[in-house]
Formats: sequence, structure tokens, C-alpha cells
Amino acid sequence: MASREMVNAMLAAAWSLLDSSPKSAAFRRRAVSTAYYAVFHKMAKLCAESLLPDASRKDLSYQRVYRALDHGPLTNALAQSPLKDHAVMKTLGPLILRLKEERHRADYSSPDKALFPLDEAEALLNDAEIVIHLLDQLQPSDRQLLATCLLFKERKS
Repeated sequence: MASREMVNAMLAAAWSLLDSSPKSAAFRRRAVSTAYYAVFHKMAKLCAESLLPDASRKDLSYQRVYRALDHGPLTNALAQSPLKDHAVMKTLGPLILRLKEERHRADYSSPDKALFPLDEAEALLNDAEIVIHLLDQLQPSDRQLLATCLLFKERKS
């Protein structure tokens, strides 16, 4: 599962793709997608560690919580209270959602050499780094709030 090293390696791979072939639309697309997945794995790790702080990454319970994060409900959770009103999450949420949308565009749009000009791709990778840094800075109570909002659907009475 995601360790700090894996998340950092994914970001490094994204930057390496841009650096090695900045004119390649395929490399730019892959870099954008990889940057989002670095953020996604960082959030999955945050969820598992917040809810199961004493569990080993090899434990089945840890793996189940880690794998419980889903791309679809992520959008709803970040756009609703309490996260949309949270001091840090109201900054993080839009960045994460933009990265998610751009990852979808990178992975599923038809071939287009103009998709993700280099400056746009670099900006998205920078945003991913900002998100990961801000997630690292969250207080334990904020991590738990984020984890529970991302993993558990709110029931209406």
C-alpha cells in the first residue's frame, strides 16, 4: 500500500515524464494522471492511518480501509459540509477535484496533441504537490474528519 516513498515516487515519475519528453502529449497526459493517483493514494493512506493508527499496512483491516476510498463518492464528500466549510479543506477540496477531473480527461479523452500544454501539466503537478503537503500538515482530528467523510456516506433521516 502507499507509503510516503510510493507517493513521492509517483510524483517524481510524473515530473520525469514531463522532463524527459515535454513535447509528447502522451507523456503529459500520463504525468497528469499519475499526479492525481499520487494524491489519491495519499488520501487512502491518510484514511487507513487515521482510522486504524496501530494497524500494520499488511493487516487485512488496514488494506480494507485503504481500498475503501472511491473516486465517485470523493466528489460528493469534498463538495458537502462539513468538508466544504472546513478551513483547510475548502482550499484542498477544489484542488483535489480539479486533479480528479483532469485525470479523467487525461485518461479518457481522444488523442489530442494540444491537450495539456506543458505549462498546464506543470501547474497540475504543482497542485498535486501542494495537496500532498497540506494533507501532511492536517491535525489528527482533521485527518479523522476527512477520513470519515470520504469513506462513510451520510445518511439522511
